Amino acid sequence: MSPRLLAPALALALLAGCSGSSSAPASPTPSPTASPTLAAGPKLDLRELATFSSPVWVGPAPGDPTHLFLVEKTGRILQLDADGRQQAVLLDLSRQISKANEQGLLSMAFDPGYATNHRFYVNYTDKAGDTRVEAYTVRDGVAGSPQLLYGVDQPFSNHNGGLLLFDPTGMLLVGLGDGGSAADPKNRAQNLADDLGKILRLDPRTGAAAPGNPYPENPKVWALGLRNPWRFSFDTNGDFYLGDVGQNRVEEINVVPPDLQRGGNYGWAVYEGSDRFKPDQQFTPGGPLIMPALTYLHSEGGCSVTGGQVYRGRALRSLVGSYIFGDYCAGELWAADRTPTGLTPLRELGLEVDGLQAFGLDLRGELLVMSAEKLYRLTSG
Repeated sequence: MSPRLLAPALALALLAGCSGSSSAPASPTPSPTASPTLAAGPKLDLRELATFSSPVWVGPAPGDPTHLFLVEKTGRILQLDADGRQQAVLLDLSRQISKANEQGLLSMAFDPGYATNHRFYVNYTDKAGDTRVEAYTVRDGVAGSPQLLYGVDQPFSNHNGGLLLFDPTGMLLVGLGDGGSAADPKNRAQNLADDLGKILRLDPRTGAAAPGNPYPENPKVWALGLRNPWRFSFDTNGDFYLGDVGQNRVEEINVVPPDLQRGGNYGWAVYEGSDRFKPDQQFTPGGPLIMPALTYLHSEGGCSVTGGQVYRGRALRSLVGSYIFGDYCAGELWAADRTPTGLTPLRELGLEVDGLQAFGLDLRGELLVMSAEKLYRLTSG
């Protein structure tokens, strides 16, 4: 069966044709390339909490009402208090990781059952530059010996992806870039024989393929066609938001409802955003073809999308339900709102940080923002 097209407005257009190598629709409707506009509503501010060494992930642990945990790309996982002050080091992998620009300790995830099983997971590039996903069990505040769940060789130092995230069924998602260099030289993202350029879905107890995955040719694969999915997240209704870093022209945000997530093909390297990139490249058939809900151009000042979170906190009522994201180079924070057919054009929040790395949540569900060196809380002005 040919892929289905998730058009920019999240409308479906069935692609004609039979099974086998499918092609893109002859005249795909391009997703609107956003021009930033100023946000209306109350003034917002970023309250600086603390300074760290390249923070890339922060959040609470299930069942722990008093601590936050923060990942430094340089190799440490730190235990913090509710206001971001360091209390202890949970794990130090600084001597085990590679540290080129896009390498390092890239994220962690707490098991949904952490309150009873005390397990957490890390994704890092080892000394050889290869991806490793490991599980640890905490006893008396100390992380024990690692259990290797998954590993894959990386042919280049860039495009490692790196996020770990539990899906609503309790399975572990692993985001992997296309292996690096530029323009996906080996066409890995559309090749099911290769794990790179994919989102894998694993059983967190064993690292085996999770039940219900869509592709018998590679049973670990949940989604494909990705260039560098640095950060992605779920909303409370199960919608999946993913920022895939573009090549040299277009950055994209994808929004995928639950019924279209299984087997989704995000289009790279046939498309960069909603623009045709490799005219001779063909899509891998079998799942829905996901086209961006929102794109913006490098010519507008961005270069690398930083995917974020749908705001569900209580302190900033004007932002409830808005997806907050930004760009590493532009450093600006943006918002877009879900509509029945996709996302509104992005709007500026009037806030900038130097080297926007990632977003997270505090113990109250308020939004935290990580720059190249700082941890901030988004607050009212």
